[in-house]
Amino acid sequence: MGNAKVSYSTLSDDTLAEFSAQGDDRAFNELALRYLGKIGFIARKYSARGYDHTDFVQEGLLGLFRAACTYRPGSGGSFGSYAMLVAERRFISIIRRQNAQRAVPDTAIVNLDTLESGFADTARTPEEELMLSEQLNQLYARLRQTLSKREFAVLGLYIDGLAYQQIAARMGISSKAVDNALQRVRRKVGSFDMS
Repeated sequence: MGNAKVSYSTLSDDTLAEFSAQGDDRAFNELALRYLGKIGFIARKYSARGYDHTDFVQEGLLGLFRAACTYRPGSGGSFGSYAMLVAERRFISIIRRQNAQRAVPDTAIVNLDTLESGFADTARTPEEELMLSEQLNQLYARLRQTLSKREFAVLGLYIDGLAYQQIAARMGISSKAVDNALQRVRRKVGSFDMS
């Protein structure tokens, strides 16, 4: 995909999901930027032993990637609703796994290596995780390199799920300055070429 003439910021979520499913990194970057705040907000509602907020945001981005790959337009719901449902279910699965591990006494744990048959985790493949993890690391590195300190700080608080007014209060700037910073972030990210 990667057509330089396409302005990803003007494309619909459905189109971006379609391009992302076909391997277009810029399309996924645009989706990630659009949904980071929502994912961060939902992630704040969940916690599990061994996970911090950043881990949940990354898991949410994995859910967003999965949603982009599996979304079917015309299936009765918007991409945004579907993506947030996939991300939230991913969070719930993490919590359930953590709770299940705590509820099992050590004497009842069976070493799976001793079993004849193997079990596969169908929720995510190692290749998917590695690919998305590398892509996210590239995106974060590029963000740090491209954005000003203020823009990066505003984006970080936005990812954490804070509203414009909360970001403004925390940083000691106006809500309009927050909005302007996020608009600059969108423009800069829209010009990324991650290939």
